[in-house]
Amino acid sequence: MLKDGKVPNDRKALERVSSWEKAGCPLPGPESHAHFMPFGRTSAEEARSVGRLGVDFKEAAVFIGIESDGHVVLIERAPNGGVHGGQMALPGGAREAGESLPMCALREWREELGLNPSYSPNSAPVSLTEVHVAPSGFIVRPYLARVELSEVLQFDRSEVAAIHRIGLADLLDETHSQNQKVRAGGENGFVFSAPGFSFPGIPFIWGATAMILGELKAILVSAEG
Repeated sequence: MLKDGKVPNDRKALERVSSWEKAGCPLPGPESHAHFMPFGRTSAEEARSVGRLGVDFKEAAVFIGIESDGHVVLIERAPNGGVHGGQMALPGGAREAGESLPMCALREWREELGLNPSYSPNSAPVSLTEVHVAPSGFIVRPYLARVELSEVLQFDRSEVAAIHRIGLADLLDETHSQNQKVRAGGENGFVFSAPGFSFPGIPFIWGATAMILGELKAILVSAEG
């Protein structure tokens, strides 16, 4: 909860990002994922401690681009996109041979949003706490940076069904933190109740994406002052 019980608007929330940056970008860490972690999910630290890179898990990166109006772009994955088809996600994907995780995050961000390969964010990407995506066997590292994007994006329709924007203030509004029934493992998977974010006109956000946004939410709360 916020100290005064009030939810700031997107501009005020954006000021909190600036305060966090000035403080050296401290991370809330895995504890900020806990509220949004589906049952049975292990942390990235646990997955790394018992597994082997390239054998038990692969590495991936996603990108959180914060626009100047205090909004963040998310993607709705194409329904035929495998185990995560139809789910909400941050732009991102698997690390390719020879590239670093920051390079991976930027490449996937550009590709999935239809940006020019040379298009760059307005600030250096900051690394957030990694998460474990058990269904697809990935450990994902999020990166956050300031960006300027066109209102209309020519996104990759082979991978992305739709683009959605959420405001930073929406993350701080507790009415959007809910539990809903979700299906894991694609069409042949199973249904269970999971914590996440519910916003009007946007598919329910849960799993790793909700965990990552949970850390962003914790950053905004910690920067209140």
